[in-house]
Amino acid sequence: MCKRFTKRRRGFTLVELLVVIGIIAIMIGILLPTLNKARKASKTTVCLSNLRQMGNSWTMYLSEHKGHLPHYIWSKSNVPNNASMPASQLNDIIWRGYWYGILSDYKVQTSTMLCPEATEPAPDFGSKGFGSAFNAWTGIWQTSKPVGIMLDKSTGLNTTNDSSKLGYRMGSYEFNRNCTAGNKPTNPPQPTAKSAAAFGTSITALKPAGEVPVFFDSVWVDGNDFPNGTPTAQAPPPPNLGGGGASGAPSGNDHWRFLIARHGRGINVAFADGHASWVSLEDTFQMKWTPFWEKYSLTNLPKK
Repeated sequence: MCKRFTKRRRGFTLVELLVVIGIIAIMIGILLPTLNKARKASKTTVCLSNLRQMGNSWTMYLSEHKGHLPHYIWSKSNVPNNASMPASQLNDIIWRGYWYGILSDYKVQTSTMLCPEATEPAPDFGSKGFGSAFNAWTGIWQTSKPVGIMLDKSTGLNTTNDSSKLGYRMGSYEFNRNCTAGNKPTNPPQPTAKSAAAFGTSITALKPAGEVPVFFDSVWVDGNDFPNGTPTAQAPPPPNLGGGGASGAPSGNDHWRFLIARHGRGINVAFADGHASWVSLEDTFQMKWTPFWEKYSLTNLPKK
């Protein structure tokens, strides 16, 4: 009588398991940087799309207003005859008249005002609502009201253009206030002085329109004091490229707000002609920030 033998299934040995785990770890180590790069590239693309929409809305506004640049409306001091206005009317003018509200009227959604690399506000550590390279700015810390990004913080975030809901706003982009209607200075400011200088009242003054930045990645909502400097005496560099120091920057150093490494070593920008593109931080001063801007490449930026 023959005995029947059955083969017993052999499992993995400890050595084999360790080899498989090691191979998987190596593959993850190889693929992870590639996946991270792809993820960041995707966020940069979405951010560029946001700014293109904002640029398109800007050109639509100008077309409907016969090329007249928008007025700067931040608070009641920018609204004529405000003393006789009821609070609800004043709130509406400020909320919808600020650049954020103007774009919202042209169907730019609140989510579009947030770069995918900076969707959450930074905790307030004395920053007064400033963001960072990877955090959004927020109006919740404003100490006065009503202003363009806060009517009443007690009612929470307001993602609509309805001023009756009060609330506050947040975002990841900045507006170049030199592109609002204003009196053009007769003489260019000196390089050592503040470089706040309005282009004028019409889009025709923003020349060449493809070089004038209007909206861009930033840690704050607007600015206009961009010190120009010269190629041999450059504007003061920020302490770092993470946005640190921007909230407490000396007066006139508004350029610290956009000198952030949000998309690699660069930011996305929407220009006065409506197009948007990525700009390296070194080339940000090659754009025309004011009507008297002297262009040059920044060579004094920190490494990180």
